[in-house]
Parts: sequence; C-alpha cells; structure tokens
Amino acid sequence: MIKRRIGAHAIVIGSGIAGLCTAQVLCRYFEDVTLLERGAEPHDKQPRKEVPQGYHLHALLKGGEQALEQLFPGIVQAMRQDGSTRINGSKDLKWFHHGVWKKRFEGEIFVHLQSRPFLEKHIRLLVEKNPNLRIHYNMMALQPIFDENQNIILGVQAKEAVSSQRTDLYADLVIDASGYGSRFHQWFQMRNYHDPEEKVKIDLCYVSQIYQLNAMQRDWSTLLVYPSAPIEKIGGAVCRIEGNRHIFTLFGYDSELAHSDLDSAQNFIELTKKLPYTMIYNELQDAKPLSEVKLHKVPYIVRHHYEKVKNLPQRFLFIGDAFCRFDPVFGQGMSVAAMEALVLDDCLQRDWKETKGISTRLTKRFYRNISKVIDPVWNMIIIEDFRYHHVVGKKPFGLALLQWYTGRIFHRSSQNTDIYNAFIYVMNLLRPVSTLFSPSILYKVLRKNS
Repeated sequence: MIKRRIGAHAIVIGSGIAGLCTAQVLCRYFEDVTLLERGAEPHDKQPRKEVPQGYHLHALLKGGEQALEQLFPGIVQAMRQDGSTRINGSKDLKWFHHGVWKKRFEGEIFVHLQSRPFLEKHIRLLVEKNPNLRIHYNMMALQPIFDENQNIILGVQAKEAVSSQRTDLYADLVIDASGYGSRFHQWFQMRNYHDPEEKVKIDLCYVSQIYQLNAMQRDWSTLLVYPSAPIEKIGGAVCRIEGNRHIFTLFGYDSELAHSDLDSAQNFIELTKKLPYTMIYNELQDAKPLSEVKLHKVPYIVRHHYEKVKNLPQRFLFIGDAFCRFDPVFGQGMSVAAMEALVLDDCLQRDWKETKGISTRLTKRFYRNISKVIDPVWNMIIIEDFRYHHVVGKKPFGLALLQWYTGRIFHRSSQNTDIYNAFIYVMNLLRPVSTLFSPSILYKVLRKNS
C-alpha cells in the first residue's frame, strides 16, 4: 500500500538508468506507474540497441553509488556478489593526467567497477519488484496530451512498435527520461516554450573493445591516460569489469578516431599507439579480444534551462540526459541521474506533506533543485572541454583563469595528496567545487613548492 499517495497514475518515458531510478521514486507516491520503453525487453547482460553508449566504459562515481543505495537498499552488495569489483579510488586508479601521474595513496573513498549493462540489469531487477509498476516494451511515446485551457499535460499518446496501434495514456504526472534524443523538446518549442539551452559542440568520438588480460599481477584496477589539451587529442582507459574482463576505451576530440578503420582488433591496438603514454598499448600485446570494436560519436553536449522558463505546462518533467547531456569522458551522467531521482523524491515528499497531492509548484521546484546538482558538474566539464580550440559554445566567465587554476590542481595532484584527495571528493560528487577554493587548498595549490 502506498503510504504517501499523491496521485493515481504516473508515466515514465524511457527505461535507461534515469528512467529506472525515476520509476522507483514514483512507485512510492502513485498507485500505478507505467514505464514506456521503445525498445525490446532485455534478456541478457548485453547493451541494448537503444543505448549504443552501453558498449563503452562507464563510471559509477561514489556520489552516484550512494544515491543508488538510497533508492535501492542493498544494490551495492548484490552487485559485488555478482562480480562487481570494489577498489580504492585513489590507490587502485593509475591516472596520467595533464602530463603527470597522480600521486596514489590509500584514501577513504571506495568505488565499484562494472559494465553499464551489468549495472542497468541490477537496477532493473529491483525496480521490477514494485507491484504497482507496469513496463511496456516496444512502446514509443509520441506526444503529450495537452489541456491548453488549464496548461496541464494529461498524459501521452503512445504507439506500439509491432502493430503501430496508437493509444492515449492518461496520468497525473509524466516524466521524460528518454535521453538526449527526446522528441518532446520540439513539442515545447513549437508552443513557444523556448528554454535558453546551452549547446556546446565537442566532436567527441570514443571506441571500445573488451579483452581478457593475462594473469600477471597489476598494481591498478583502472588505468587512465588523458590527453594534454589542446595539443593531444586522444586519450584512453582500461577498466576491470565483471567476469574477469577488461574494457579498453579510446576517446578523441576532433580526432582521427572518427575516421579510422575499425574492422579488427589489430586496428584498435594500432590506434592505442597514438596515446600520450604507451602503457595501454603494451597491455594489449598478449590480450585476448572478447568483443567487436564499437564506435560512438557525441557531436555536442547540451544543458536545458527549463528552470528559467515561465508558465511551463504542469505535470510534465524532463530528467537525466533528456534534461542535460554531459561529456561522457568525465563519467558523471549515470551518477547525476541517480542524484536527480533523489531530488524528485524530495519534491514529491514535500508535495505530499503540504497538499497530499501534486502542487502547482512542483515543476519549478524540481527544475530549480536539479539545477543545483547539474550546474557545478556542467561548469567543471565545459572548463575542460574549452581547452580545445575547435569546441564551440557559450564560454563561462573567467574561463582563462579557471583553466589556469584547475591546471595547477591537476599538476599539484601529482605531488600533494591533500590536493589530490580534495579533487577526488569533488570529482566523485561528494563535496562542492568550492572545496577546491578553500584557504588550505588555495595555499597548497598556489605556493611555489608543494
């Protein structure tokens, strides 16, 4: 029985990580929740066709892990029992960054390593335990059902993939978690709800392949080799995942990766020669390929600003990549999506306490509050992306100074564990960016001898 009921029916569009987390929250407040997924029901741990980025390296940051544990108590232990690897985030990560190796040490932050399909599977299994949830696969949401007089979205029109039959689905709340390709932004724009979106053209391409490495002992679980912008454009990573496998990912900005011949593992190995450090290339010399080479392109990232739009239609919200698409190189998308779901929970709980129903303040309150989660992450990312001259978009105020200061942090992280530790906490979404500007960190970053 729903203890905090604020509505009879809610709809979630999209069953990726943002959609699954959202459905988990809605099941606490609505008698029935419908999850619409345009793709087929997944039957194994392979990436879904609708999530092409699932073939590539994904990071679950500590802040995201904590959010998932709040949403799904016991999920971390369940993943560990099924093969996820627990590592020390500052000791077991070997990181070549801005021309230097980070100073490794035994820190307090432990994270877990696994593939994106593995994580999504475990979230899905727990979501499906909700008795008031119904998942409709092969069902595409087409457009909102809109009451213009009341300025309320009453549901969505959906189409079944097999029969092409259209159905009107009514709900008290609709949440779009369909990803960066959401068709609903266009519907809003056609009705003059123009949000002042930030769109940054990054021309990112990343290429991945899964391997089995030899039994040699290694002093790392994750190996990262970042390029030094703007001269170097290609970076790479190796990360242990479930099943005693390792995923190798190359990423490049405005680089030759997008035009490379990727029809064999040997061609992938040859590409690793272009990294600023040879360690990843050396690891591949006697490794066994376990998958095909996969390529994915991210031409741009985008941040919508619906929190700045007045008189939005009520009872319809964007969440996850449908609201903000980050540069995936920084690995923050999944974690932020889980944290946004917690924001949604807070907003719905407040509505239940104040009105026992969905208030007219929900839309603005939700967008305002998730913006507090998104904005610092977005700003950190674009400061780094704009180190490349080809990147096009709105530059943050004081960009040159911010890039100089963060560059100092990166270099000092190779010498000073206090600076690196502060950076790790911010990077894992556990502390605000302002931590890096505290008097003690400022002193250590700016002094001549660290």
